Amino acid sequence: MKKIICLFICLFMGSANASLMRTVTQEIGPGTNGSWSFGTVFTVGANDMNVTSLGAYDNLGDGFVSGSIQVAIIDELLGTTIVAANVQSTDTLLGLYRYSSVNATLLAGNQYRMIAVSDQDLYIQGNGNWNYTSDVVFNSWGYCATTAVTQCDSHQEGDYGMGNFQYGGSSSVPEPGLLALLGLGLGLAGIGFARKK
Repeated sequence: MKKIICLFICLFMGSANASLMRTVTQEIGPGTNGSWSFGTVFTVGANDMNVTSLGAYDNLGDGFVSGSIQVAIIDELLGTTIVAANVQSTDTLLGLYRYSSVNATLLAGNQYRMIAVSDQDLYIQGNGNWNYTSDVVFNSWGYCATTAVTQCDSHQEGDYGMGNFQYGGSSSVPEPGLLALLGLGLGLAGIGFARKK
């Protein structure tokens, strides 16, 4: 009985795979010339987004020279922080980024800025080498020289790929079909358990 319930729960959980805000198509010339607060401005599409983790670029995947990287998402209009984390060298590595778990909702139609501070670590220096998810509309870049998460536009020539995030889709509420399947599975498991008694 426990195995059957676990199977249905695992299948249900597995259906909610996380998506990435951006994917790197080409990693050009990682380097650094100081600490920068890199910002990527975007607008959420037609559906709310449930952010499940914030990510920071980890060159070579061997941890951060700085020990951790500050990453945040702020409301571009209000300047308020929606969610923030210090991504650690021990956090989960997925592709070129390490991810720290968070839980936040970005509202459909609202404009946000994802910020990551490079500190002593390398960042991707080539511009335009990533694809953004179709769930957001990319608006602009903006950054400045600092060691703190800062909403700034001293420089705007490009994005340097320091930050990323994972999200669980348009809603944290399961689709009706998935709920029906889960209910059917648990119901059948319950009938089987009752017959054994």
